[in-house]
Parts: sequence; structure tokens; C-alpha cells
Amino acid sequence: MVVEALEKDKIDEVDTILAAESGQIERGKDPMKCRHAARQKCSNCLPLDPYDEEYLKSKDIKHMSFHAHVRKLTAGHGRGTTLTKPLENTRYSINLSCANHKPYPKGICTKCKPPIATLNRQPFRHVDNISIENQELVNSFLDYWRRSGNQRVGILIGKYQAFTEVPLGIKATVAAIYEPPQVCKSDSVQLLDDPNEETVDKLSSWLGLKKVGWIFTDLWPADISKGTVHCTRNASSFLLSAEECITAGWLQNKHPNITQYSNERKFGSKFVTVVASGDENMHVNFHGYQVENAFFRNLVEIFSFQVSNQCAALVEANILCPTMYHPELAFIRETPVDEHQFITDVNFVEKNEYGADIQKNGRPLPVEYLLVILNFILLKIRLIFQVDVPAGMPKDPCSTFYQPKHVKFHIENRTDIGETQGGKNLLNFCEEFSINQFLEQATNFHFLLYLLTNEFVKFTDDEIKSLCRAVASQDRSAAMDWANENVNWQQLVALSRAVHDEQGTSAGQSFGGGSAKWACKNCTFENTHEGDECSVCGLPGK
Repeated sequence: MVVEALEKDKIDEVDTILAAESGQIERGKDPMKCRHAARQKCSNCLPLDPYDEEYLKSKDIKHMSFHAHVRKLTAGHGRGTTLTKPLENTRYSINLSCANHKPYPKGICTKCKPPIATLNRQPFRHVDNISIENQELVNSFLDYWRRSGNQRVGILIGKYQAFTEVPLGIKATVAAIYEPPQVCKSDSVQLLDDPNEETVDKLSSWLGLKKVGWIFTDLWPADISKGTVHCTRNASSFLLSAEECITAGWLQNKHPNITQYSNERKFGSKFVTVVASGDENMHVNFHGYQVENAFFRNLVEIFSFQVSNQCAALVEANILCPTMYHPELAFIRETPVDEHQFITDVNFVEKNEYGADIQKNGRPLPVEYLLVILNFILLKIRLIFQVDVPAGMPKDPCSTFYQPKHVKFHIENRTDIGETQGGKNLLNFCEEFSINQFLEQATNFHFLLYLLTNEFVKFTDDEIKSLCRAVASQDRSAAMDWANENVNWQQLVALSRAVHDEQGTSAGQSFGGGSAKWACKNCTFENTHEGDECSVCGLPGK
């Protein structure tokens, strides 16, 4: 448990790499302006800082990266000193442990009282880009909606990497989508308590991955015969509702960004929000997609956000509420939930009919507040909490996890649409691979998670860890040795076959439709040849 706690408090590798980089934007000699020798520099060719406003504007970068923001705060700018830990977290809840007086409401002072919140544009973003490894990931996720007509929520599993198109930028690369327990309806999703939450974290860390965000659908059929959906999120409606902002803020608070630049060792979050919705052409499929830019043009509209640190602080203080009939509006709580809650004032600034800035109270508060131009879908959207993050797929799709061609291992928590892990699905999935291909079979996030969570055979952490090491390093020999030597794995296959046989279907039908097969009495492996010696253990077992 101590080791797991240390893993959660560990700084991401990408942050360590970027912190060691200079971040300077090199410029070559300008033949029109530079009049010096090749090895000399002038103001026209000196390297630029990663937060240089003119450079970012020329590249149409609306928000500087997190590390560029830190460099700007620590640069000194002629003041004679530099700050080593310049980041301070925003707090809008009262300090109930103030030593100067009795806890609120019996006492209050200026030190424990939260400041008045004036919502400002966040000049930086923790994540600059989201990359989904391949279209099959999203297709598999959307299959639930296609088959049930209900909305769905998934947790994005991946890692953070350097994003070179933004100075000192970071991108979240999505390798898998985990679907937690949830009650799904056509117009809503209710997340349930997840007994496997820590198990998912463990498995992800063993594979060198982590939770990087969440995705949810907002798909409303327009014409079922044509497979079209309504475009509900656009310039005239909203991109993220107040309720979704609150959920995103809750998740970001749950997954803080660990950094050495704050005395609290955490600041903000890299946890991203991705919305899959219908586009302006009412399409929702990925077949025939060609990458033209970072968005799915003319297909599913993929919106990606992070709520600002101010929004996350309002959520943490439990003073931000949704409105009943206007998803584009939030509301600052008026009545405390208990006697110990202090509700600070929340203001925002907007222009009146004469173009003058006026300060307004956050009751109600427009969710879409700060003007942000989304480059790739050519819409001018007014955002308040959201920091827009471009999302898409790489031009050269890749796969951390193997994508089988025929039989797929079922995704967890989909029994309501008839997809059950184990039993027949496990047997059919095993049939897709020979023993020499066990590495490909094990390179599947949902399969590995099933090994950890199944009710038939309990694998130890060390057993799954060793298999994950083979998967992470793509060590074929180690994976084969694990399959040949692990008794629990062989027992799981045998039990799945027994359960399947009890349901009235022969194992032969599950393993290829009637070919002669026999189970080794020594290791229970299902052999397909007619000899007496087992292909796995090599012993006479017929």
C-alpha cells in the first residue's frame, strides 16, 4: 500500500523531461534583417521564450503550455530573484482548522475566509492535445450506444507525452477505454460505485499507463434508417453543460497534477474531458475516415476540454450547481448545505451594450464565457470554464493493445447488452490465438483486467505483474512461459469450458466448430491434433 501511495505521488515522466529542457524557440538568421556574421546573434534571431505572446499568436496557440506558464513565473524578468515554487492552489472553501478562533460559524477571520472569486481566463492549459491511438478504440466504445441507444461513459487509459507543436507542450495519448459500472439511459448516465477502481489503477501502472481522462456520449438519433444523429452541441447551444463541468471538476480534483513547483506538491490536473457528439452533418461513424486535421471532420464531433482551476476549486467547495432547464448556465449556491459551509461571492465580467466591462454576480453564471476560437471546426465559441484542447487521432494509427480481427474479448460491465466476459467468450477468444501467439492474446487491457477480477480463479498480483512485464516489453518468450507454467491460467480455461459445457454447448463447437479436440489430463490444455502428447506440457495426456 505504501508503494502504491508513492506511485500516485510520483511526478509524471513527461514533466521531468520537459522541466530539463530549455524551452527556447530557436530562430535562424533572417537574410532580410540580420547583418552580422553566421555565429553571431541579434534581436531578430535570438531564441524566443516558450511563453512569447507574439510567437504563440503567430502559431494560433490560444493557451500557453503548463511548463511555459511555469517558466514565465520563474523567469525573474529583472526583479533580481526567481521563484522556485510559484504555483498556489485556489481555495474557495473556509478553513475550519484555523487556530485563531473557534471553527466557523462560531468564529471567522480574514485568514481562514476564502477570497471573492472573480472568474478570469486561464492563460495556460495542463494538456495541449489529446491523441486517440486508433479509430477502433472509439468504435468499440460507441458500439454500446449503437446496440442499446443509451449513453455511455468511459475512462481513458493512456499516458502523457511531449507535444512538440506547442512549446513545452503535453499531449494525452489514449491506449484503452475502461467502462466502469453505470446505469445507462437514452438521456443520462449514472455512475455507480466501482469495486475495481483500485484494481484498474494497479493494472494501468503495471503496464506503464494511467487514467488520463474520461469520455462520454451525447448522441440523439435523428433518422434511425439513415443512422444519423442530431447536432446538439454547437455555437448556438453549448459545448459543455454546467452539470458536465461539475463532473469534470470533481474528476480533476480526484486526479491532481503532481508537480515540484507547488509547496503542496500538486497543482491543477491533467485529467481531460472528451465528448462524442453528432456533427453538423448528423453523422456518427468512423468508417472511411481520412485524417485532415486534429478533429473528426464531417463524422463524430469530438470535443475535448479541461475545466479551469477556478472551476475545480468551486466544485471542491461545493458551491457550483447546475440549473434545471438551461444546461448552458450554472448557479452559485445560495443556501449552505450545513452550518460549516461558507459561500463566497463569485463574479464574472462581461460587456454591456455600450462595450463597457461590467461585473455581474454568478447567479446565474454562463458556462460559456471566455471567447475561444476552435481552429479545426471553424466555430467561434464563448467558453467560461473550459480550456479547449484539440483532440484527434494520429496520421499513422498505432495500438498499444492488440486488435483481434474476428473474436473480441468483451468489454467489462456490458451484461445489459448481452456481453459477458469469461465462459464462451473467453474460449472463443483463446481460439483466435495459438500458444505462440499468447503475447498478442495477453496484449489486451480488458482481458488482463478480467484475469484480475474474475470470480473463478484468483490470480496474485505477482502473477499478473509478471505477465504485464511481458506485455509492456513485448517479450514473446516470457508470455509463452507464463501461459505454459501458470496453473491458475490453465485452471481458468478449464473452468470456463466446464461452465460453458453445463450451458449445453460442447467445447468443440466453441473452439472451431466440430474439429477433434481433447483436454490434457495433466495441464487441461485443449489440444487440436490427434496425437497423445500434449502440445503444451509434452506429456501423454489423452
